[in-house]
Amino acid sequence: MTSTPSSGIAPNRNNKMASKQPVNLNHLLNFSLPPRETRMVSIPRRSRKTGTVQGVWNKERFINAQYRFVMNPTGDYTVHFADPDIFFQWNDILQVIVPRSSPFAGGASEEDGGAGHTTCPICLSPPTAPRMTKCGHIYCFPCILHYLSTSENKWARCPICFDSVNAKQLKSVKWYDGPSRSEDSFAASASVTPSAPREGSTIRMRLIQRPQITTLALPRSQTWPSDLLPPHQAPFHFLPDVLNFSKFMLATPDYLIAELTKDRDQLSDERRMFAGMEDHLGLYFVNAADEQVQHQIAKAAALESLPLKMQIDKAQRDQKDIFERSAAQVRLEKAERESRAKVGLAPSAPEFVPSEFLATRPAGTPAVKNGSTPNPNPNPKAQSQSRSNPRQRRNVNPPPPSTSTYYYYQAASGLPIYLHPLDIRILVSHFSDYASFPDSIDVRVEATSESTVNDDLRKRYKYLSHLPEGADVIFVETDLESVVGAEGLKSFEGPLKMRATKRKEKVKKDDKAKARAEEREKEKERAALARFTHSPVHPRSDLAPQEFVSLASSAAGLEGSEDEHGSATSSSPPAAPGVWGQRSFASALHSASSPAPRGGSHRRLTAEEEADAEAAWHDLEQQSLSSGGRKKKGSRMVVLGGGGPSWRRR
Repeated sequence: MTSTPSSGIAPNRNNKMASKQPVNLNHLLNFSLPPRETRMVSIPRRSRKTGTVQGVWNKERFINAQYRFVMNPTGDYTVHFADPDIFFQWNDILQVIVPRSSPFAGGASEEDGGAGHTTCPICLSPPTAPRMTKCGHIYCFPCILHYLSTSENKWARCPICFDSVNAKQLKSVKWYDGPSRSEDSFAASASVTPSAPREGSTIRMRLIQRPQITTLALPRSQTWPSDLLPPHQAPFHFLPDVLNFSKFMLATPDYLIAELTKDRDQLSDERRMFAGMEDHLGLYFVNAADEQVQHQIAKAAALESLPLKMQIDKAQRDQKDIFERSAAQVRLEKAERESRAKVGLAPSAPEFVPSEFLATRPAGTPAVKNGSTPNPNPNPKAQSQSRSNPRQRRNVNPPPPSTSTYYYYQAASGLPIYLHPLDIRILVSHFSDYASFPDSIDVRVEATSESTVNDDLRKRYKYLSHLPEGADVIFVETDLESVVGAEGLKSFEGPLKMRATKRKEKVKKDDKAKARAEEREKEKERAALARFTHSPVHPRSDLAPQEFVSLASSAAGLEGSEDEHGSATSSSPPAAPGVWGQRSFASALHSASSPAPRGGSHRRLTAEEEADAEAAWHDLEQQSLSSGGRKKKGSRMVVLGGGGPSWRRR
């Protein structure tokens, strides 16, 4: 290569060396790249948290958002009371609580017959001694052990998501069926919807109290808040309402042994089934699962220690003392009401008003009765002064900032079903204070709306900020006339009508979108059928004559319908001329093979005529094969007869 004199570059004579070692000559051309710019990326403050990265979805986040956990009693979980997005250590989880009925599944629980919504992905049956992998999938214990044994390593890929699965990472699963009548006095009755809210059904909701300084939220009761359940200490599973509402709880050795014994009973039933089927391979893995459960029972028994036993005994004693004091207080209040009724005096306080709220009221203030707000200032002059200065009336005995509490309603089943914000405004207007809400209400469901916990929802509804990010929630729009009366709804007629109008518009919009989608699908089907119908019908060598006749007749719309006498009637116009003449071979053969109408001249073909038709079909195939599927010049087309009784091959 030679260069121009103006460039001042000497010719490179050693082409071989130049190809191996290229030389950069940009400096001779006075050329240089501009300096590379460095972009300053600003990281949101929320994403610096330890738990998860904003906007990134992973399996740990899904498990943390959808399930609840029974934890090792020897662990420290103080950090989880400050941030609900921090993931639990997988080694500290002893059991995963999975709800059997989902509020998002509609009527699936009734269709399944109570067998649950989850089936083992391997055997497609309800899981036996269910175990959850770290990726969140649930399998039968024998099935997952059988699957892991097929791998050459100690781990294998999950059959669903292909994540790594190890036998040591499997966690026990507890199906949650909701509160039982023996455990919860507010358990749903037969007339109250236990799981999924439906329009027109009745749902029972409980008043949840959550201090702002913690993520522990439980129904307000005689044990919460109290010294029995500190806001920054993980509660034991046997304490009231903990198993139904708490995000996580501490296990006891007796509880773990009882749950693992249930797994052994299920494995025993599985063993008898495989023994009856003489399935030795299935028996082998059932026995392997039983050995693993026995090993887990031994580890659960090893958790029992003197400090843990002292904590459990103290919690049980405190719970018993609280129940005894509460029963004595109820008996005292009942006797007081009876004594006041004898002398003609009104009762001092209604039953639904909690004692904690009465203790914080100013002296001489009458109690709330039947949901009506009393006049705190009997003096008209004092009343006018309080109206002119409402801030002073609102700040009477305010709670300290560190003990401010959120109040909201959640379904009594413990599922993430919450009262609509407009309904909460109606209750606040009626009761004038969150703390004076009833502990339990039964309301009729008018509509539901689904949502997911994110930063925007946490800002709008701060009382739900204790829920982990990504959790699915349902807001129910209810009819509160049974709680606040018709008078309490008069001032909210406008917002209620607006909410109903928006709901109807949304339903209409969804119906129109569904109708448009169905119409598009029908148009696609009609277009496909039209293309298939107007396309010429060519014989196929892989079809028998009868199959070709049925295919051609169905494509051309030649199928007839039977009348009330059983005779065939044609519901389509006369067939168009075929490719072999005025009448196609398929239509002629179809008309010849179809049953003749009553009183007509058509009849079925005889054996001899069918043999001739087979021979004609064979000759037509041979002709098409010999010509390569194309008509030759000068070749004559074979025209078959009109299907009469005496037609023959020509």
